[in-house]
Amino acid sequence: MIGARIRELRKERSMTLRELADDLGIPFTTLGNYERGDRQPDFQFILDISKYFGVSMNFLTRTDEMASYEDYKVVSYSEDVTEMLNKANPEVRKKILDIQHQLFLITCEHAISHPNNDELEILESILNSITKMKQGFGIGIKKGGFSSSTKFELAKSYLKEKEEINKHFNQLFEIYIERSVK
Repeated sequence: MIGARIRELRKERSMTLRELADDLGIPFTTLGNYERGDRQPDFQFILDISKYFGVSMNFLTRTDEMASYEDYKVVSYSEDVTEMLNKANPEVRKKILDIQHQLFLITCEHAISHPNNDELEILESILNSITKMKQGFGIGIKKGGFSSSTKFELAKSYLKEKEEINKHFNQLFEIYIERSVK
């Protein structure tokens, strides 16, 4: 079972056997033996691979709970969100729950009625652009602030992502107009 889990995680990342073996610092033949079940990995390898992929050792070794990595992500994500919400102050928790509610409605719509998946791709692109902007503003923060060249680079990055977001909003608008006319 461990080998099948490793293969699933590797393929999820579109990695070759050799790429993963190189990253882990082991011969690719050894990794192949683990994936096929010809050899069983030792405890240290299981610990290393769980850290590498960001999964629990329990996920790698258990056969009964999680059918797939996707199932693991759903359960793990739900547990993490619940834990964070329990720690958040009430005002922040309310805002997070409002956002989650909107995402839940979108999720339900797509899971039940199978509308155009372009909408999901566009929404994902918008969220990715927001994340890029947020990460960009975290780079180069110094005690004295940003240098003028850093400010210029941040402004360029911001404008580029803003342009992408605007493009995606226009695409969403077209999808919603088309859907409402039908």
